[in-house]
Amino acid sequence: MKFNRLVLKNFGAFYGNNDFDLTTLNKNQNVVLFGGKNGSGKTTILDSLRIVLFGAFAFGLKTDSAVYLDKIEAKLNSKAKKDHQGFFQIILELEMVENLKRNQYTLNRGWSRQRTAIKESFVVFKNGRQLEEKEVELFQTKLRDETPPQLLEFCLFDGEKIAQVISKETLSSYLSQTAKVMFNLDLFESLEADIETYLKQEKVYTSLSQDEQTQLELEQEKNNLSSKRDETIGELESLEKVLDEKNSLYSDLNRQFHVNGGLEKKERDALVKKMSDIDHRRLTMMERNREILTSLFPFVLARDLIHSAAEQMEREAKADLKNEFVKTVSLETFNEILNPVSNEVNVTNELYKKITDLLSQDDIQPIHKASAVQRAEILNFYKQVRDFVPQSVLNDFKQNTQLIKEVQKIRKQIEENDASSDLKDLLEKLHLIQSEIASTQFRKEQMVVLLNDLTEQLAQKEQQYQTLKTKVMASKKMGHVFEIANKVSEVSRLFRDLQLKKKLQQVELEAAKMLQIVYRKELFVTRVKINPETFQLKIFDANQEEINIDILSAGEKQILLLSTVWAMAMCSKRRLPFVFDTLLGRLDQTHKKAILEQFIPRCGEQVIILSTDSEISPEQYSEFKSNVTHTYTIDFDTENLRVNKSTNYFGMENNYELSS
Repeated sequence: MKFNRLVLKNFGAFYGNNDFDLTTLNKNQNVVLFGGKNGSGKTTILDSLRIVLFGAFAFGLKTDSAVYLDKIEAKLNSKAKKDHQGFFQIILELEMVENLKRNQYTLNRGWSRQRTAIKESFVVFKNGRQLEEKEVELFQTKLRDETPPQLLEFCLFDGEKIAQVISKETLSSYLSQTAKVMFNLDLFESLEADIETYLKQEKVYTSLSQDEQTQLELEQEKNNLSSKRDETIGELESLEKVLDEKNSLYSDLNRQFHVNGGLEKKERDALVKKMSDIDHRRLTMMERNREILTSLFPFVLARDLIHSAAEQMEREAKADLKNEFVKTVSLETFNEILNPVSNEVNVTNELYKKITDLLSQDDIQPIHKASAVQRAEILNFYKQVRDFVPQSVLNDFKQNTQLIKEVQKIRKQIEENDASSDLKDLLEKLHLIQSEIASTQFRKEQMVVLLNDLTEQLAQKEQQYQTLKTKVMASKKMGHVFEIANKVSEVSRLFRDLQLKKKLQQVELEAAKMLQIVYRKELFVTRVKINPETFQLKIFDANQEEINIDILSAGEKQILLLSTVWAMAMCSKRRLPFVFDTLLGRLDQTHKKAILEQFIPRCGEQVIILSTDSEISPEQYSEFKSNVTHTYTIDFDTENLRVNKSTNYFGMENNYELSS
């Protein structure tokens, strides 16, 4: 698949008709370069490619449901909607090799607005001939089978998504999903599922022994858990995508709000921050007082009782000490000890009495019988009760009342400003999206807990299944349908594992070669190792010592991920374009130079780069421009609410601009 032309009409930030020539000549001139500042519309280009190819499937949906049309509604150009324009459109011209023949396709996906409803149309031309409805359905099915949305997703590199994969330590999971799709290993999983369905048929199932039935049930439970886990992972990814979309939508609406005359951002943010700081201060203060009132204050009311208890414990302690002394050293023993010193019994008796009286003169009955540790705790607690000052709590309550009044005053000021604006609807949407983001984040946290639980259950079922499987296979003769089916399934799994190992060995070699080219000399990588079971990635230096990936910089980790996925794409032999959005933002100058001069030219027939003005310097562009066939700079005009396009890269001269 290769993109030749993209047309955006009233889509995203692009108002009116916007035509982009995406043709590239060969592997030496394989780059189409877009430049634009943040918020200029670069991500819209990325989204438009997904949507025009896959429609609802681009959002993980199966049909053109109301949810899908709501998502499209949010992406339609706001100025065009305001001007009551009724048609919005994405056109993509591409070429595909089918049966050793290059075919030219034009995909035209458009939306018309009729009052409050949106209707989608999708037209496909093949080599200039419009396909009929049935042919369009077959084309879409074939496209999704041969180039599924998740496969194309791995070739659309969003710089922010790459950063998230690296920062959230999900590299192994990302590589596992990439390998499964790139190498068609999901086909073997489908075969294994079909075999399992066959075994569940009644005639087959009733002919099985008890152990075989139990094994089949365990496998079913295991597969159900695995499916639930995959669904949970899928939902987590969908939630991540929803969060990204909502955050993006929030940013767009927020920009529209301020561009169209909303309350000055700095002033409003200052008021909101002040209100937030006061609330935080007030809540902290009241939480402290709540702790005091619930844990300490009830005992303050019984201060005298606690004091009496402390004194009683002190007397009991002295009495215990006296009793222990008398028990250990009786009067007779004392007289015997002092007999060599004094023969006067009255004197020694008097001395014994004085010693015991010093220990305690109380003749009390013990009540608490507390240990030394318990007495210390009571004494410490009594000191807290004794030192408690009620006035401090009263002062806090008075201060809290004043702070509430101050917050109400600020909130009223914000509400009055918002209410006086013509953009009240936009502000309400912003608040609604904020609420949706919070609820989505909460749902995501729930899914993480569920995923951990399912993973643990699956491990337990797998252990039970393997134990019973060994027992069943040892007790059955060859030729039994259950055994044959299990063997076919086992062969499928073994073949899948062997294919995976074989492909990963190729990936390791290719990734190592690329890393040797793009990494600095001091970080020289001679070998890459990917565990085929866990997809844990390891790299080794010239001495065959492992390099700790955790100590790599964010830019070096990004290069490691790019090189590995690139190697998978090369080893899969698939002909796909690479699209990079803000690829170079996290890289230093040395790595930027290596990516531009070494990595990009090796990315096949077509590379589309979306970059900001800070990613490629004039010097780097001068050295890189021989690889570029087309350049565009897009800039959002805040006054006219549209994107302006020029055929250069931030005004840099491009003598290599070629026409198709």
